[in-house]
Amino acid sequence: MTTAWNLPAQDIITDALQIIGLVGAGQTASDEDHNVCLVALQNIIKELPLHGVVWPKVTAAPVSLAWSVGTPAQVTLPADYFGSPAVSRVVNGANVPLEVIAKAAFDALPPSAGATVPTKVYIAPNNAAYLWPVPASDPGLRLTYQAISTDVEIASRPDVAQTWLAGLGLWLAYEVCPKFGIDMNTRADIEKRLSFKRRLMLAYAAESAPISFTVAG
Repeated sequence: MTTAWNLPAQDIITDALQIIGLVGAGQTASDEDHNVCLVALQNIIKELPLHGVVWPKVTAAPVSLAWSVGTPAQVTLPADYFGSPAVSRVVNGANVPLEVIAKAAFDALPPSAGATVPTKVYIAPNNAAYLWPVPASDPGLRLTYQAISTDVEIASRPDVAQTWLAGLGLWLAYEVCPKFGIDMNTRADIEKRLSFKRRLMLAYAAESAPISFTVAG
């Protein structure tokens, strides 16, 4: 028994072009058509989180964050950082988490003074993490996070879960309809089929952990 079924970007593009009727079985589209579809597929993969389809590409092990005495109040995040940060440091062999706070809460903090270790961190849009209190020496910070999906390559499977591959052809077909002048009836049919597939993808992407509510004191 195998579980290695794959669908490279090339086949997803061919599927999309067949769905919109631009090519038939056994036919080959032009290089220009392929390039249009490759750009559209790239955009779909990068925008998945905006649609609520979050590919849980979480780092398998914590990544060390480099600290510098020249910029003690901040550390740079990995280049492929997307979100869901969990920042911590190791103290006597135990993992001690830092509280990740919003910009407004960070700005409201009093100035830090003296040699200390950080307890809070603000993750800024400029791919930097700002620490409070400001440490006087390397605090040994580590980070786990959700990474950005890797760029689409024509001969490789897009960086998504295997179960989402079949839906990408429909999604791509819908996105490129205006570029190829596809009629509204065909586009509406594709949209209807895509909506069903996308609901399944969203359901799969939803967190399954319990949700709890508390009363503010």
